[in-house]
Amino acid sequence: MLQFAIPNRPFASEPITGLMTPDGIFEVSLGKQIINIHLINSGIAVNQVQVYIESISDPGIVITAHTHDIAYADSEVSHLFSWEADFSAAAPGKHMVSFIVVTASGHQRIIKKIFVTKMNFNPSNLSFSVTTPEAVFDVAFKEMIGPQDITCSNKKIDIACYSDRKPLLDVLNVVGELQSCDCQSNNLLNYLCKGVRVTNNPHFSLCARQLLIGKIKAQVQPTPAYKGQYGDLPFQDPWWKVVLAIVAFVLLVAAAIAEAVDGSGDLTAGGGGTHDLPSNSGGECCTPAAQNGGDSKIAAGLVAAAATVATIAGASDARDPFRKGQDHTAPATGTELTLAETLDLSFSYPEEIVPGKAFKVKADWQYQRDTTEGIYEHKDTETNANIHILSSYDINAPNTVHPDEPFIIKAQFYNANNNLFVGNQLFVQCFFVGPSGEWRSIVLQDNGLAKDEEANDGTYTGVGYFSTDEPMGRWKYLVVAQDVNHATPDMKPEDAAQIVGGMLLTNQLSFTFGGGDCPINFDGEVNVG
Repeated sequence: MLQFAIPNRPFASEPITGLMTPDGIFEVSLGKQIINIHLINSGIAVNQVQVYIESISDPGIVITAHTHDIAYADSEVSHLFSWEADFSAAAPGKHMVSFIVVTASGHQRIIKKIFVTKMNFNPSNLSFSVTTPEAVFDVAFKEMIGPQDITCSNKKIDIACYSDRKPLLDVLNVVGELQSCDCQSNNLLNYLCKGVRVTNNPHFSLCARQLLIGKIKAQVQPTPAYKGQYGDLPFQDPWWKVVLAIVAFVLLVAAAIAEAVDGSGDLTAGGGGTHDLPSNSGGECCTPAAQNGGDSKIAAGLVAAAATVATIAGASDARDPFRKGQDHTAPATGTELTLAETLDLSFSYPEEIVPGKAFKVKADWQYQRDTTEGIYEHKDTETNANIHILSSYDINAPNTVHPDEPFIIKAQFYNANNNLFVGNQLFVQCFFVGPSGEWRSIVLQDNGLAKDEEANDGTYTGVGYFSTDEPMGRWKYLVVAQDVNHATPDMKPEDAAQIVGGMLLTNQLSFTFGGGDCPINFDGEVNVG
């Protein structure tokens, strides 16, 4: 019997914001990302365990080698481990990662699959394309929704400095005209264009013109064309709306950063531009507010994460519009081949977007199937609710901490039925912002180690230290929780697709429709000194 297991698919988090990507899928254009796993001991308790990545099936993925140690691995307890890897040269598709667990009794190999997409910009039709094994997904953002009368800086960055970094460079080129730069000093763009890890940049200032998707035109081009009513799902797992969410997440993060240096950040790429809420709605989008580099970095992540939750909610977790369109457009003959599927989708927002709450999003869509023998169409209007929700959450941390002594923070999260999330059900992090815009983070776990009093009791605990070299004074913090895709390998693709992970559950930034600012709601402050 194998003692250790990795129950969930390894998932990606990206270093700009620190957050898990939609459904934990890895994206080539992001370059360096973090591979995260939950390792569970399903046997008897053991001491002195080591964990490392042995190999990966795609040689284009370069992993930074690191061995993790567990002093005591209790039975039925999960531990979160992470490795940095560069995906810049990765091929899109499913790849297998081999993990090795070492105990006194020997070595155990665990092989898990990961999903990798590759995004590019198509100048011919002003759209973004994502390559998966099953199809190429193209999406053009025709309209975006954001605050009116927002002004941004106009600092320029030289595109020639980053000519070695594709394809996210194409995204930034669309986002703004980048003209002059200091290649060594701008950490954020060095990350985006050269793939180095982001460090703190207290001069980064967020300017988010676009918050929510208004209208898109998307197309799936199956590879190869297929017979019958239903095409394959991407990676035989998520819906196509998850691929849309990946594109939106990456572009909103890129736009927020480009805004800080360029002042444009338009994702519509020649489409209908950015608009506020319809005049007859009586509302006005709030403007994301941030005071310094650390605030801006956190706000960029929360903006992208909140928009992702809204996108997934609007397109429905249960069955996305592409699948519903296939339901109503069965080909007339058994020999027809489906060549392309197109979706025109418009979102409207009858309720404010509050992560962790059951807000509603209205979707109007029209689906078209192009086959070797004809064209089939179906359209519908529906209102869907966010199902990634918390009833409440509690944070407990000290008000004061001295340098080099542990800062211990504990958090509990209650689901829609007021039951605690436990163990590997969540990905929980605490983000700190220092007095001068410094940024740092720690992970919280429910594993009974490192000041966590009891495993699987629903209390996630993190420990951080402030050194004497860091600024003294008030540090703000917030605790962010995201759910984890818990689909199992034995599930049918249709069932697995209904489980989407990486959705933001905590509400530190909402999109309200009363104008003014939509500020970051920090969970607390600690006086360091």
